[in-house]
Amino acid sequence: MSKLPKKTRETSLKKKSLWFKNKITPYGFLSPALLILAGVLLFPLIYSFFLSFHEWNMASGEAMKFSFLDNYIKLFKSESFWHSIKLQLIFVGASVSIELIIGLAVAIFLNKDFFADKLVRALLLLPAFILPVVSGLAFRFMYNPQYGAINWFIKKLGFAPIPFLSHPKLAFLAIVIQDIWRMWPFMFMILYASISTFPKAPYEAAKISGANRWQIFRYITLPLLKPSIVIAVILRVLNALKAFSEIYVMTNGGPGNATTILSLFIYKNAFDFYDMGFSAGVSYILVIIALIFSVFLVKKQFDF
Repeated sequence: MSKLPKKTRETSLKKKSLWFKNKITPYGFLSPALLILAGVLLFPLIYSFFLSFHEWNMASGEAMKFSFLDNYIKLFKSESFWHSIKLQLIFVGASVSIELIIGLAVAIFLNKDFFADKLVRALLLLPAFILPVVSGLAFRFMYNPQYGAINWFIKKLGFAPIPFLSHPKLAFLAIVIQDIWRMWPFMFMILYASISTFPKAPYEAAKISGANRWQIFRYITLPLLKPSIVIAVILRVLNALKAFSEIYVMTNGGPGNATTILSLFIYKNAFDFYDMGFSAGVSYILVIIALIFSVFLVKKQFDF
């Protein structure tokens, strides 16, 4: 079998070198970031999934025991778990829907030029950049029945102070209001960015045809906004499902279990009762709920 000519061999080596440079080298540069990502994200996910099939009381000092599905059977039989699921769904549904309505209304209203328009839009975004724990502490002080700003105003109107955070129904309403105040600018930011890029021609044609404001919104603005609304809702739902620090500093899940949504339920079982396997199982239920929300909304958008 004859050897390949020198030029052919050189061409073949250059091709192999280029293939290695284009296909393999980028992964070499990415490998440090991928290793960090695997350590920070993948390892905890895999370990918590492994842990959910074991019984392990972290405070007892005993070794973990394989229990297969016992933790999942236990959580599905737990009334506290179902109560947390109900609170979680109400919290997500109420806060995200109201934030969407407020964000959309403000985005449409501010979609015009006026004096200091950029400054106004920038100021409206400030609550979204406040840390959740700071927002929770601020609202905790404002809701205080003795020296809180809200109750000071109520007393000035001649009414008795209201113990917002020690009343079961009012405490839950209080955490929803806090979340709406902090996160509606996030919805506004996404929707306004989308609205400001819409073409002018369909609106001008609609006005010439005699369409009113509702018809323009219903048949032009809303269809064009649909992809942005879906993205905004998915991001907010995922964020609301893992809400924790602001509720923890405001109520710590109380009074009783009145504000113990799933994230606080997981925390209490893990770090108050040290039932690590059970809390790991509940955390995976939270992951499944998040996936169901995301898949449903994406299918609704792309119809596949």
